[in-house]
Parts: sequence; C-alpha cells; structure tokens
Amino acid sequence: MRFPAWPGKNKKPLAVWQRPSLFLLAGIGLLLLGMLVGFYLFFPAETLKQRIIQELETRTSVTVQIEQVSLYPLLTFSAKGITLDVKGLSQSLLIESLSIAPQWSTLLSADPGVQVQGELMNGTIDAGVLKNGLISAKAAGLRFDLPIQKPLPFNITGTLSDASIDTATRLDTETKSHLLLRLADVKVLGLELLKAESPGLALGDITLEADGQGRSQKVTLSAKGGDLDVSGDGTLLIGRTAASSRIKLVLLVRPGPNADPSITSLLELSGKADADGRYPLQLTGTLDKPSLKVGG
Repeated sequence: MRFPAWPGKNKKPLAVWQRPSLFLLAGIGLLLLGMLVGFYLFFPAETLKQRIIQELETRTSVTVQIEQVSLYPLLTFSAKGITLDVKGLSQSLLIESLSIAPQWSTLLSADPGVQVQGELMNGTIDAGVLKNGLISAKAAGLRFDLPIQKPLPFNITGTLSDASIDTATRLDTETKSHLLLRLADVKVLGLELLKAESPGLALGDITLEADGQGRSQKVTLSAKGGDLDVSGDGTLLIGRTAASSRIKLVLLVRPGPNADPSITSLLELSGKADADGRYPLQLTGTLDKPSLKVGG
C-alpha cells in the first residue's frame, strides 16, 4: 500500500525562498539610494549655473547674474539671488528665490508639466507650464517702482496685489487667453506740473482685464480712489514685440472727490465733459509708444 505524500514535503520552506529575494531587493534599494545621494552630493551646480546664464543672455537682451543654484530631492531645481538687467530699464530686477519642480500629477499624461514658484519684489509668483504650451500663473503682493524716461521722466509706484493669467506660449487662432491685474495705491511721482503742492499724482486702485482668442483681446480698465476716476474699454492686438502690439482704448475720465483744482483745470482744457462730468480720451498706438488723444 502506498501512502499519500506528506503535504509540503517537496515544497521549500517560506523562509528559504524569501530570504534571497529580500536580500536582492535590499541591495537594489541601497544601490539606488547610493546613486541618488551621490547625484545630489556631486551635482554640478556651478557648471549648470554658467550654462543657464549663457543660454539666457544668448537668447535675450538681458544680463543675468545668479548667486546660487542647487538640486533638492524629488527633482526640485532651486536658484537664489537672480539679478536681471533689462535693456532700457534703469533698475535691475532681483528675484530672491526661484524653484522649478515637476507637476507630478501630469507626468504620466500626454502633457507633462512643471511648476514654477518664486519670490520677488516682496511678493510671490506661482505658475504651471505644460508641454503643449499652456500657462496658468498667479502673483500677489509685488511692489513696484517703475522709472519712465519718455516723454517726461517720472516714476510709477504701487503694489500688484493680485494677478492671474491663463494663456499659451503660442497664440494660435484657437488659443483662449484671460488676464486679470489688480493694482493698489498706484502713484505717479515726479509730475509736479499736474498738482501744485504735491510731487505725485494718485491713481488709487486700478483693475485691468483682458479676454480674447488668438492675438485679439478685449480690454477693460478702471481706476478708483485717486485723483482721477477712470473707466474704459477697447482692444489689444498682440504682436511679437511691444513695438508691433497695438492698443486702442476709449477712456472716460473725471476728477476724483479730493482731486487738486489744477487737475480739474487740466481736464477742462481737453474738451467738454458729458452729463456725468466725464471727459473722453483715447489711448492708441503701439505698446512701446502709446499716445493719449482728446475725444472719444
């Protein structure tokens, strides 16, 4: 009589076949960890920094300086102390910090992207860019002081309290874009001829919104709480440069409740006000050389 085989007689014990597998997995894990640590420890930061500076200066008219670049875990690239000298501007733009990291939720999709975060001008920016060129960005708390040399020397100061933009790197005919800017406490400094006893012209809070498709955009503008109360709308045709971009805005302007009498007198010289006390003006021309005309 033959007895049935004992259960498990010809099978290897669980520990016998698991132990080599565990050792193999541990070895692979330690190897990958060592490679990752070595990559971060010996990351060619200086070489990459010089390459970035060279590429930016070659492709643009901007002079670039970068204090430090580094790479952090999870493939986050970081740069600190970025100084940009733009031709035509008397002041340098300082970016305190800038980081670029993958958008992990898009890595397995057809349009992987990167996330960009930065600190500059006492504020922050946060932008996402996809492979297909779509851009979505926000900014808040950016304080600015822009020197203008022509036609008269003056400065525009204020805070970009809130901004958002949804657009694409290539403005095809099907590309939809939306831009919203909210600026607070905007002032024009250095135009003493506009106000007899003050070095500046207060424009208050300004809202600018542009919405359109392709290169054609509809624009609305308003300014409240300053020496002037402004409302207007029009069109913007975006070119490849500021010199080839054309704007046409019809503005209605009236003195604010606390405006200096000299401002009221200046507006009266521009023509006749409507029933609401508003004076029509036109802002036309290219973005690099706009002109202000009397009349709607």
